[in-house]
Amino acid sequence: MVPSRTAAAALMSVVGRGGEQGRMGAPVEELRALLPGEPGAQREVLRDAVGWLVAHVDQPQVLAARCAELGPVVAQLGVAPQRLENLAVLFVDMLRANPPGVVVRRDQEEAWATTGRLVSRWMADGAAAGAHEPASWSATVVRHERRRADAAVVAVRTYLPYPCLPGQLAVVESSRLPGRWRRCWVGNVPAGDNVVELHVVPHRADPAGAELVERTGVGDVLRLRPAVGVPAVDPGATRPLLVVAARDAVAPVRALLGALRAAGDRRAVTVFWPAAVERDLYRLADLAPEGTVVIRDRFAAGDEDWTRHDAFAAGDPATVAGTLPRIEAAGVPADRVRTAVDGPGDA
Repeated sequence: MVPSRTAAAALMSVVGRGGEQGRMGAPVEELRALLPGEPGAQREVLRDAVGWLVAHVDQPQVLAARCAELGPVVAQLGVAPQRLENLAVLFVDMLRANPPGVVVRRDQEEAWATTGRLVSRWMADGAAAGAHEPASWSATVVRHERRRADAAVVAVRTYLPYPCLPGQLAVVESSRLPGRWRRCWVGNVPAGDNVVELHVVPHRADPAGAELVERTGVGDVLRLRPAVGVPAVDPGATRPLLVVAARDAVAPVRALLGALRAAGDRRAVTVFWPAAVERDLYRLADLAPEGTVVIRDRFAAGDEDWTRHDAFAAGDPATVAGTLPRIEAAGVPADRVRTAVDGPGDA
């Protein structure tokens, strides 16, 4: 038994209106990690998922394969395979939450419950089969902006949330270059709308980077593997923060400052960034917490006392290697220094 077009229309109507999700109880709570935080984005993701299911109900092999691909990501997000059975309950609860006006028959509810159980089984099978393979997120390009002739910001939306903390890099593959995975700076903290901002500046002999900057466009589908690297700051730390970044490493700094501002973090932050102007990149002042000091110059210890600070350095390997001795000379203990490095070569 598969969901009918009438049942699908009823379910998509519920998703489109919003407001009923608070009445769906435990299943939504248990699956919250699989949904974006913003209600509008939740409705969009669920609408797309339901529409795709209905469009492919007559292609069980396609359904099974696609759901199995999502399995490892679901596991990566911390949802146990046995909990996926609640997908079936979620489908039916959404139908029952529909107000009078659209009548959904019992057999249609049962069809959605069956579909939910099949989807959850295929996802669980995929999670088990992919236990030794990296998870990968399907990501659709929703915005592509050239910031310089050799730089672009590629914003992608994933169907399932993509965990990435400030200072980490996404590992990206274009469908036109299968098997060529490339590390990319992430300029935001993917959260409410499942949008990940990839900042790309190609290196020499970097076909994957050139592909993302020069030939990728809105609507293209990329794949992301789990983010790599150490987060820029210890979540529990409250010490003042010294940030030193190379010119092309503004993205992790942007993500860090945005996260601090969103969290209401009031620690003192000083950013050294050797960019004379910001005409081709984000204005850090627009998103930095109040009181952040941005110095457009290379870091030098000078007369400032940095011994009470934590430090974060980002850039290419050579720049970061040259920065670390200066940070150490400024008095920051080595165990309070974190780095994010991106350079030539595939991931």
